[in-house]
Amino acid sequence: MNARANSNQKEGFAVKLRKTLLCLLLAAILLLGCGAAAFADPNPFSLHVLIGDQSFRVRAVQNEFVDNYYLSLSDLAAVLRGTPKAFAFSYRYSDADGEYFTVVTGQDSTAESGADAYGDSLRLSSFYTTRSRIFVDGQERRYYTARMGYDLYMNLTDVQLMLDLPAAFTEEGLRFFPEEQFRPDVPLLGKQGYFQSFSAVLLADADTGAVLYGFNDDDVVPIASITKLMSYLLLAEGAEQGEISFSDSVRVSERAAALSRGADAMVTLGEGQAYPFRELLSTMLLASSNECALALAEHLAGSEEAFVARMNQRARELGMDSACFYNPHGLPLYLPQAVSAKVQNCMSARDLFTLCRILLQEHPEITEITRQQFARMSSLSYTTANSNPLVFNLEGCSGLKTGSTNKAGFCLVATLPVTVGSETHTAVAIVLGSESPEDRNQAAEILLRYARFTWEEQGFVWPEPPLEPEPAVGAGLIGG
Repeated sequence: MNARANSNQKEGFAVKLRKTLLCLLLAAILLLGCGAAAFADPNPFSLHVLIGDQSFRVRAVQNEFVDNYYLSLSDLAAVLRGTPKAFAFSYRYSDADGEYFTVVTGQDSTAESGADAYGDSLRLSSFYTTRSRIFVDGQERRYYTARMGYDLYMNLTDVQLMLDLPAAFTEEGLRFFPEEQFRPDVPLLGKQGYFQSFSAVLLADADTGAVLYGFNDDDVVPIASITKLMSYLLLAEGAEQGEISFSDSVRVSERAAALSRGADAMVTLGEGQAYPFRELLSTMLLASSNECALALAEHLAGSEEAFVARMNQRARELGMDSACFYNPHGLPLYLPQAVSAKVQNCMSARDLFTLCRILLQEHPEITEITRQQFARMSSLSYTTANSNPLVFNLEGCSGLKTGSTNKAGFCLVATLPVTVGSETHTAVAIVLGSESPEDRNQAAEILLRYARFTWEEQGFVWPEPPLEPEPAVGAGLIGG
């Protein structure tokens, strides 16, 4: 009995050991499957930075993923003293404006680098990004940052965009080039895999139709609230044909009022109440109000269903064959059937560019709304900021629209008129299916900056369309 018990005990131990080893193996596989995010450190460390022949340390955080660097702005201000890209960075507070941060370019910082003062000793309980209020030379900018007391940590790409400060990773460390301009090379970035995290990307000239860069631009993808550009086209054409007027009062239906009480509502609309057409239109475009889009659609066509039918018919007439609309605003929709399908408005970036060209050429008044940073809707008792961050971050940006749903990701159509000599063309950047608003905003600004530099250097002549992006290899150039 004892021998048998000992045998069973050994067998039981062996089974437990095998199970333990199997669990450890599965844990290791899961850890590896998490990718680079599993190894990123959310705490600041001293990053080696080079400027000319001088070496510095700047506190940095690898946010969520390895090599996704966020830099301390106070440290960066300290190490850029005496260079053409010097800036003073400070925290401010007033009773009228609350808390905000200022960046004054061309002015040396008086603070010492925190990396020199603290080294690697600073530890954080959390690291998350949000839009802090930053004023650069008195102008508000909209970048995502992580606040650490009286300091901000900003993504390396946003640092280059905000300060016009190119950088590149070298064998010695991260090198900044304060004597130069940040001049992103879009074809190079494409080859390095920069655009592969997006569903589709397109950069083109609205005046000639020429395409400078495209990635998956013929793929049909959800477009979320970018839909409202198509709604605007029908409304503008309806006004042109005398069906409605932008001076109308719009009476709100039960359906539109109900939507204004939903989770995605921007303003509350009273059933049976009338509101100025222009205020509903501005709220639809700037704040991306779904309820305003529905109220305007019903005002033109009599019902949402009739308006959607016109959207799809007009898309076919204009050659936008990829377009498929289910509603005038872009929210996901459950079809009324026993096994309900969840559908979303879709189209390709190429067809979306066609829509943008028509708007900019035939109804340019849309940019009188979409270039605004802020707007007050008196009858709605509502003040809104433009949901497009590029009207804050890129001088001259004239629109056009943002959008996001879980399936569509974060989307942006941005426009930038560029004048060379006596001629002006408008660049259109389309970014669809981004994983985050930060990535979307950065990509759109990079595309438009590239268009501006190309035109200023070469005139309004586009180079040959680039080849499909190649797999990314190594770190490569960030901007140069």
